Amino acid sequence: MMTENYLDPIFPSILSTNLFNLESKLKAFEDGKIDFIHLDIMDGHFVDNLSFGPSTASAIKSKFPFQIDSHLMVDNPVKMIPHFIKNGSDWISFHVETVPGNEIPSVIGMITDQGRKAGLVINPNTPVESVFPFLDALHFVLIMSVFPGKGGQSFITGSIDRVAQLKQEIIRRNLSCLIQVDGGINASNIGILKKAGADLFVIGTYLFNSDHIDETLSLIRTNL
Repeated sequence: MMTENYLDPIFPSILSTNLFNLESKLKAFEDGKIDFIHLDIMDGHFVDNLSFGPSTASAIKSKFPFQIDSHLMVDNPVKMIPHFIKNGSDWISFHVETVPGNEIPSVIGMITDQGRKAGLVINPNTPVESVFPFLDALHFVLIMSVFPGKGGQSFITGSIDRVAQLKQEIIRRNLSCLIQVDGGINASNIGILKKAGADLFVIGTYLFNSDHIDETLSLIRTNL
């Protein structure tokens, strides 16, 4: 499959922010030339936490120019995907662990048939090879570098080898599928992930704990 150009590889996740401060943080990301906002969608079943509903996507897009990347950490992505499409999600990813393998192509089609970008997500204990059969239909694969469910976890260093393994397969098959990584990413490990083959970086706590987002974004970009 062919992919379109993207401008910035940093995808801020709003999971870690104080919602009372969300608008000011989003304004700082707009000033910092961020293109995407990442939504971690939790249903209280696939993971223990609850987070945002689909209306969060439309609310953000009503005031800001961001594209919305919705990561569905839910037991039943087939039920949820139409709602996130309706509310303006541009990229939608779902977990390989939640859908039988023979049904994954049709779920990918639910997303791409509506002109959106489809991704598959794998947990740290899921073999990277589980996404190989679907790479030619995907815009991106999201490798979780922490276990999903809450922000602020430490980066799992074994994720670097998993990125490299996936990148080798993409190159071997001459595909253009992108690699996104989510969990514990900061200025000290983002360069290593980039070297291993990662293209896109979901960053939550490290950004939202920063008092000066512009300086933190500059530091991150310096290490890419």
